[in-house]
Amino acid sequence: MITVVGIFEKAELAEEASSYLLANEFTNENIDLHPHQQQAEGPDRIADFFNHLIDDEKQAAHFASLGRNGSIVTVHAVNAREAQEAVDALNNYGAINVDAADDSSSHSQLIERIVDQDKRLKGNTSPAL
Repeated sequence: MITVVGIFEKAELAEEASSYLLANEFTNENIDLHPHQQQAEGPDRIADFFNHLIDDEKQAAHFASLGRNGSIVTVHAVNAREAQEAVDALNNYGAINVDAADDSSSHSQLIERIVDQDKRLKGNTSPAL
């Protein structure tokens, strides 16, 4: 499983990217949309998500900081072709540049790791957000 993450400054762009993916062979079960919200008291699900996904603590904190100030679209792709299609779509809809360490021109990040169900950022399901 390959996880693709795009962070958007505008919630509308994240929603448009998600809608585009759903209209183009992606399923609702494989796309998580986490719109920008004020952080409430309680566990920091965004930090938990990025710490689970990224081994580098500093990079995970950077992504979490950006994610708290934007909307996050996560695509759980089943193969490299699907992952690249997701990257292209998220970039085309305006995913922000997260200053990737690999100096890639891609703004969305492609990470080969499965995300545990309890760490996913699926909609507004958590009362802590």
